Order: sequence, then C-alpha cells, then structure tokens
Amino acid sequence: MKNENKILEDKLPKNCCTFCTHLSLEGPDENFRYYIKCIINNKIPKPTDCCKFFDQEHTNLTTYDLDYLYLDFLETSLRIKYEDYLNSLYWQLFKENTLKKHNHTCTICDSMENVDVYHINKKLGRETDKDVIVLCSKCFPINKK
Repeated sequence: MKNENKILEDKLPKNCCTFCTHLSLEGPDENFRYYIKCIINNKIPKPTDCCKFFDQEHTNLTTYDLDYLYLDFLETSLRIKYEDYLNSLYWQLFKENTLKKHNHTCTICDSMENVDVYHINKKLGRETDKDVIVLCSKCFPINKK
C-alpha cells in the first residue's frame, strides 16, 4: 500500500498553479464543495502548468505529521459528545457520501422521504459503510436500541 502511495505521490505535479501560495479557498457550500481560486489572476488554478506569478508553497509537514494529525483527530472524536461529533464537517461529508451511495433510500423500506444515516457501531472518525445504516423516520424507531 505504501509503495502504491509513493508511486501516486511521484506522479503528482510539483511545479504548477495548484501548488502556489497565491490561492484562496472558499467553502464548503451546501453540497460540501470547496472552491480554489488564484487571487492574482482571479481564476481557477491550472493543474498542469504555472503562471509568471508562481510562488511554490512550502511546508515542513511530513507524512508522519499527517498521520499524527489524523490520529489526534480520532482521539478527539472519541472524547467529544456524540451530538458534537454529528455536527463535525468530517461526519457531514461522510453522511452525505453515504446517502449518495444509497441513493437517499431507506435500507429497510426503500422510502426516499426523511432518510438519515445512523451509527450501528460508533467508530467515530473511523466509520465505514458497515458501521452505519440509512433509515427513514418511519423505520428508525423500529431499529433503535
């Protein structure tokens, strides 16, 4: 797995507008999308080349640092109130992706009205499709423990 990641990392462009310090980030919008824009040229950055204002963004973060930050996030998820976790951006994105995978349809009755994603196993921050279920408001009380 690490070798595959290294191959992918090596293929990523290093000198292009998407790695420039002159970018702004807006979002997320109601569909959890982010928008990146060059603040100098006022347009979307080019993914393959760079303009005359290119200034490469440097960071001292390593993959170890990123792993540590993610583990720290997981530990924090276990310590926060469940209701607060459900308001986190991570959960909102996971929930929206899960609803899309299930076509916004209840797993039990195939209803598309008042569906939501519920935890079966509370692996906060580490949940997979097996840890959640999509249910409508009519089927949720039946399965509530």
